[in-house]
Amino acid sequence: MLSRLFFAVVVSSLLFPGHCIRAESSGEAGQPSGKDTFWFVPHTHWEGAVFKTREEYLEMGLPHILSALRLLEARPDYRFVLDQVCYVRPFLERYPEEEATFRKMVAEGRLEIVGGTDVMADVNMPGGESFVRQVLYGKGYYRRKLGLDMTVSWQLDTFGHHAQMPQILKLAGYKSFWFFRGVSSWEVPSEFLWQGLDGSKISAFWLPHGYAVTYASPRALPEFSQFFKDRFQLLTPFSRGTDRVGLAGADVCEPEEHVPALVEAFNQQADAPFVLRIGLPSDFEAVAARRADRPVIGGELNPIFQGAYSSRIELKQWMRSLEALLLTGEKLGAISNWLGVPTDDESVWRAWEPVLFNEAHDLASGVMTDHVYDDTVGSYRFAERLGNELVESRLETLVSRIDTQGEGIPLVVFNTLGWSRTDAAEVKVGFSQQGVQGLRLLDSAGEAVPVQLSEAQRYGDGGLRVAQIVFLARDVPAMGYATYRIVPLVSPEKSSMNVGHEVEDGSLENEFFRLAFDRPTGAMTSLVVKSPDWEVLRGPANVVTCQHDAGDLWELYRPLDGGSRIAMKDRQPVPLPDTTKFSNQFTGESGQLIAGPVFSQYQVSHPFGETGKFSTRVRLYAGLRRIEVRTQIVNQEKHVRYQALFPTTIEGGRSVHEIPFAHVERPEGIEFPAQNWVDYGNDERGLTLLNRGLPGNVVTDATMMLSLVRATRIVAYGFGGGYEPGMTSDSGYELGRPLSLEYALVPRVGPWREAGPWRQGLEFNHPLLVRKAACHEGMLPDRAGLLEMSHPNVVLSTLKPGPQGSTILRVYEAAGQPAPAVTIKLRPKLSAACEANLMEDPGRKLEVADNALRFDLGPFEIKTFRLQLAAGEAVPE
Repeated sequence: MLSRLFFAVVVSSLLFPGHCIRAESSGEAGQPSGKDTFWFVPHTHWEGAVFKTREEYLEMGLPHILSALRLLEARPDYRFVLDQVCYVRPFLERYPEEEATFRKMVAEGRLEIVGGTDVMADVNMPGGESFVRQVLYGKGYYRRKLGLDMTVSWQLDTFGHHAQMPQILKLAGYKSFWFFRGVSSWEVPSEFLWQGLDGSKISAFWLPHGYAVTYASPRALPEFSQFFKDRFQLLTPFSRGTDRVGLAGADVCEPEEHVPALVEAFNQQADAPFVLRIGLPSDFEAVAARRADRPVIGGELNPIFQGAYSSRIELKQWMRSLEALLLTGEKLGAISNWLGVPTDDESVWRAWEPVLFNEAHDLASGVMTDHVYDDTVGSYRFAERLGNELVESRLETLVSRIDTQGEGIPLVVFNTLGWSRTDAAEVKVGFSQQGVQGLRLLDSAGEAVPVQLSEAQRYGDGGLRVAQIVFLARDVPAMGYATYRIVPLVSPEKSSMNVGHEVEDGSLENEFFRLAFDRPTGAMTSLVVKSPDWEVLRGPANVVTCQHDAGDLWELYRPLDGGSRIAMKDRQPVPLPDTTKFSNQFTGESGQLIAGPVFSQYQVSHPFGETGKFSTRVRLYAGLRRIEVRTQIVNQEKHVRYQALFPTTIEGGRSVHEIPFAHVERPEGIEFPAQNWVDYGNDERGLTLLNRGLPGNVVTDATMMLSLVRATRIVAYGFGGGYEPGMTSDSGYELGRPLSLEYALVPRVGPWREAGPWRQGLEFNHPLLVRKAACHEGMLPDRAGLLEMSHPNVVLSTLKPGPQGSTILRVYEAAGQPAPAVTIKLRPKLSAACEANLMEDPGRKLEVADNALRFDLGPFEIKTFRLQLAAGEAVPE
């Protein structure tokens, strides 16, 4: 953003002159004169939406593209760079009269399109499949519309980058990666090879002084010359050769018409110390590719702007839930295609695009003005409606083909993950029949299954009218379903229904764990793993803290430093009582404990602070190792943050976080963004903390801390880039808004890899789907799965309709260990298979035997397959 980037350039030049290494290659020259070359790259940094809405930025910024085309036509030596589809596509749609000129400049190599995504996305908080959709949508559009394939990844302002990005970028066809934020120190050179977890390497171009370092140059030659001499020296400590590159494009900025003539005049000066050339990223990459001394740097480029992990937390929750919804819709689409029912690719992208747009780095982080926030939530609701329609339509296609004949109401339970699982299932059923006093639930084999009533409406005679029921669905097949039947009973004798009973001693337990609570406050005072009788907690847990946070929407505890590009290393201590309010310092009525055959739970509500509210519900299921928590906070204070604390008895623990398609070990005391889970422990025992859209996690002094909510606003920001006087962001205070936060605990005994936290995290974020059905005949049995996978450390990431009637299947290795001879057996008849890239282009053909895929996976390796399934044909079981 404009103001913070200019600030970054000035501060960096003052504080860090000549601080970084320089290793030059000999014999290199950008010009025959032998002079060094300074590449000046004009572009505009498109914001998507942050201070203005999407439409407002289009009104403001699309004319800038007209200006760029005008300048390109007038000056053959001029160049310009565009990136995100979210503004290039509207430009071509709204100005069709300019398409010919646009195409001409692209064809001449003077207008370069980079990026190839819908927006400049955050890559830490969205799931890995979301970034793949960014690429499919963005590069797919440029392929169809302009016949272009982007090879330059353009993540200039993205707030940090995880360690799987090199592999993802290479699989998507990128050859280079340009970025500004996240390096470990000022010693990092501006050109290096970034190595991912699997060993993939990509050419990386770090912009140490931002993406506007050469923007806003003076209009008189003497000052213009000095400006570029200063910038050249500013970049010299980071350079690995005789060439420098400086980007010239602030936030939603106009092209600078004065530059081409002054560049020409600069080069005509006899004492010009270097050649100044207007160029493109590909020009500089060609020079850098000739160098053999670029170092290899591995690992992630994180964290940056840690406050963003919990600012406007509801946006992170929207993002996570809609990713799951749309991935489910795609999986059901693949099944529909196999059943011979064509799917509409356009309707899927119509639902995906608002989600992809809202994953722009600023929007995903929640750092926006109030009217942009309202617009963002509105687009999420639109995508949710489309996604729900998509899922329901495709579920109906599947349900209509299942044989559901028999007594009672058929319930079809769907498992959208790649392994058979036992998990909780919940559904609402209604009865017009009089006098229903009980329910009997039967599985596919006709065996009675315990069912627990969580809510009920009754008629005047006491009979059930509406019942919310919960049961444990056992061994639901991978990417499949199991049918149950709910039978209403007038006489309760044969009922398998239970309403639960109150517990007086303040404890809950199942076959794995025993929990105790301080009933008035809600604190979990004990969590014992029964075998081997291990107390997990060192002190009260699931205690929520409220502490003063003077930061803004970007940063914790301090106003924004927009020039931040070095990974943040400030240690975050466990909150202290003298500066913090704790939820267990407040009480209300004694909490309620209920025990039942399916689940037991504890819940309590009470004030929090002077006018705030706190409530929490802890649920423990029979047969499951997952302890689920739903906490609700009503905040009434400004400039505070809330965290949930879990002090553990673990000694010598390591903190392992899930990232897209992988995991990494991270240092204690520093908050990072995690995907579905964080594990803290050693090889003997540990605690896994799952979350639903709550990315901010940190472990300090063996206490796991989960960031829940921040109450803040934009504190200090210079006007520019669309930010104008009178704009407000006060809704970021979250005043009076009930916020529900969902997370879960999974204690383990043994190594964490054996516990499979990647499965636990996905199960928590992808609950079993339950749909009622009419009784009818069908071609499908009452229980079936689409596939079986051989290795527990191999995760099915996506299953979706692909090009030309194909089916796309993607997997990755999750444990960081080799997975030789992986086998995926399919129920649909497999006619042909090949490997594919992330753009779903076909690659190496695979031999198909016994209707199965067989392949090897390296640690953290991602593989995509393009399958041809015979419609309607299945292999006999």
